[in-house]
Amino acid sequence: MHKTVSKAFIVRGIFLAWLGAVIPAGPACAQAALPNGLALVRFEIRVSPAAVVGGTVSVEMVLKNLSGAPMQFDRDVGIFVGARVNSTSDANNRDFGHAHKGLTLAPEREIALRASRTLDAAGTWRFWPGFRLNGNWGPFRWMEQTLQVYADAAEAQTRPPSSANAGPLTVARLLANPGMYDGMKITVVGDAIIVRKQKDSAGAPWTLVSLADLENGRTVMNVVGTGHAGLSNGDVAVATGIFRMKSPRGRYTYDNELICDNGGILREEQQTARKQADQQADNRPIIDLRKAVGRQLDLRLLSGRTASVGTDVTVQFRTRTYAQSPRRNTIVATGRGTAIIRAEKAERRDQVTGPGSSAPGAGNTWLVAHAWLRGNAANAGMPDSFAQSYYSYDPAPLLFLVGHDGTAYWPDSAWSSAVTYQTRTDRTPGDIRMDNGTPVRSGLAFKVPRTIRDPLLVIVTYAGDNRLEYAAIRLE
Repeated sequence: MHKTVSKAFIVRGIFLAWLGAVIPAGPACAQAALPNGLALVRFEIRVSPAAVVGGTVSVEMVLKNLSGAPMQFDRDVGIFVGARVNSTSDANNRDFGHAHKGLTLAPEREIALRASRTLDAAGTWRFWPGFRLNGNWGPFRWMEQTLQVYADAAEAQTRPPSSANAGPLTVARLLANPGMYDGMKITVVGDAIIVRKQKDSAGAPWTLVSLADLENGRTVMNVVGTGHAGLSNGDVAVATGIFRMKSPRGRYTYDNELICDNGGILREEQQTARKQADQQADNRPIIDLRKAVGRQLDLRLLSGRTASVGTDVTVQFRTRTYAQSPRRNTIVATGRGTAIIRAEKAERRDQVTGPGSSAPGAGNTWLVAHAWLRGNAANAGMPDSFAQSYYSYDPAPLLFLVGHDGTAYWPDSAWSSAVTYQTRTDRTPGDIRMDNGTPVRSGLAFKVPRTIRDPLLVIVTYAGDNRLEYAAIRLE
């Protein structure tokens, strides 16, 4: 793995732009080297005198050949700055600075490009390193950076301040208008419902956090950062980084991610302590159903609770209603909710298309289960939707898959979203309310071995007092 570029601090807004703001290259945890060995060493954007129509944008970038073989840039195109205004397609093309046409870049050598142009339109400008190499165009919007340009100084003064001066956002507020923050450095606060600490192929540590809205756990986004963050499942996290509506990682592109440098993901001590105190006062257990079920399910637990495709399966679960003020975490009522789940069909696929699409990998297949989900209109409190978060105080009925040997497979959230995107008739479980009253079609995707036999769609619910209840539907 090649070393990536310097830390990213994207400046968007007139306040820093008046000072001749610099926008360095993309985040250290993003992909800065292409598979062909061409690496982005530096990518800086300056505006003068300000990010307003009529101002000048100046770009400096440095590319390096890490491939071990010479690279030949196109004689008619060479290297340039890719640019668009108010567009994520080929419309409103503002490419500029074509240079180094026909250049041969030797191994381990660098080439720099400096170019400027006038900002001739207001809106969101996007810039990225462009080139045509060995007859092929460079990736569209590779390591893209954005700049908000205003019509004039008066308009800039009436707009919200740059993200560097703004307070933390909640996940819900951010995702309500993600385009407003695309490419910006922002700070987001929320519940760290799932924290994964891993190492990449070169041994470098990184952290992936599923961050949920503090007031509504159904609104979730990813936070990715280098280093191992000092927080755990259930903590309140505050993360600072670059927000991207489309975030390339490895072979895939993910929606709505916050990309952080080392140390950019922190445990919010005061809110975490307050949350833990509330939990103790309310005597609320935090249930991690995936951990409780384990990797192997004892199939004897399904005795007498196995149905066929097309049959309604009724399950009950624990509910709680919380006060909205003065302390939201105060329980004001408890009860039991009811849900009905009916599997319509199951299908195996080698590819799931749509956002986050992917092949399942060697030896595996996608098993897609289409089901109808219905909640009892009398349900009150939490959970209030069929969100498939297995880490919660009061989890919704959770669906997973087991084969003939009892191995448990959990729904893949990214590709379940791709399934619902592709069919257009399915909805993700988190979008289906518990009080819908009428069945709503949903789709879940599981990555399973091709050798799996007799798959069962298992429904697990929390019955209170640390007890779990199971039901299942035979899919094949």
